[in-house]
Amino acid sequence: MIKPARIFHPLWPSQGVCNLKTLNNLVIHVSHSGGLFIFSAILAFGSLFIVFFNINDAFEIIVGAQLFDFQNDLTTERIFEQLPNYSESAVALYYAFVFVDFLFPFFAALTIASASAFAIRYLSSRWYGKINELNLFTLYFVPTLFDWCENISAIAVISAYPNEFTLVAGVLVLAKKGKLATVMTINLIGSAFLLLALLKWIRRQVGMIK
Repeated sequence: MIKPARIFHPLWPSQGVCNLKTLNNLVIHVSHSGGLFIFSAILAFGSLFIVFFNINDAFEIIVGAQLFDFQNDLTTERIFEQLPNYSESAVALYYAFVFVDFLFPFFAALTIASASAFAIRYLSSRWYGKINELNLFTLYFVPTLFDWCENISAIAVISAYPNEFTLVAGVLVLAKKGKLATVMTINLIGSAFLLLALLKWIRRQVGMIK
């Protein structure tokens, strides 16, 4: 009998440990394909467009505040101050948002990681090889994990209300802070690689380097 692990290898996680190599390979694969890169970017920023222009505006009209995800100064106290305003319609909108927000952070990370992989490959094949070998492109997905944790915590807190899950609300706030910090870091790193690649390309065009 053929084991499932053999059919899906190397996509199947080994011994219960997440196969980071698979995720890293996905980044590399997308970085080599303009079509896949555009598709990833459309999924990422298209989902963001849906949230801002369809869900968040309608939600804010009902609740009088933005979704927790967009309140960067959110505290546990503010969470429980706002929850009494969550009608059935508001909760339904939040659930719809969470569905979209599980897609956005993954494809946003994939887009930025793939662009960085393309830039690093252009800058230095040696460093590109080292980063690829160590599966370091997966670090671009750290904000995704924080974002997913934030979403799960928000759903738990909303679903439990009027019971106040203070501990889970605290996890929500911490996940948000982790997301903001890592998103800023990843965006700066990705932008730096793209800028360096652009400068190298310009220097080649003007004949400064071969």
